[in-house]
Amino acid sequence: MTQQQNQARQLIGESWIRKVLMVNGVSSGGTALLLLLFPGFVGKLTGLDNQAALMGAGAYLLLVVAFTFIIASRKTVSPKAVLTLSVIDFLWLFKSIILLGLSSSFLTAIGTAAVIFVALVVGVFAVFEAVYYNHNRSYDNAR
Repeated sequence: MTQQQNQARQLIGESWIRKVLMVNGVSSGGTALLLLLFPGFVGKLTGLDNQAALMGAGAYLLLVVAFTFIIASRKTVSPKAVLTLSVIDFLWLFKSIILLGLSSSFLTAIGTAAVIFVALVVGVFAVFEAVYYNHNRSYDNAR
């Protein structure tokens, strides 16, 4: 194996992204449980009164959390899998922006703040994940 091939197999920031994914998974899991277990409370607090939609978002988040923990627990953190999470997180960010635009008339102040806060946090995760992929995009092809 040449030195160039060996360098292509070394991942940059793997332990760092593993920590980012764990924080992402824990925070998303907490949000999922809040939405699933207390949709009425969340609805009254935020102004989003469709409990079925809140529970659906919670169920969706549990799937994302499972995927996140699977990726983080692998021996090697796959850049392509992290890219998938980055896309999921960027989509959440864009959907949050749409929600703010469409729901601003009935969102409470707490609801607006919560959507903005969660969108910002998820956006930060998405950027970290995209950076990890960018630094390691040749890894999956080199294997």
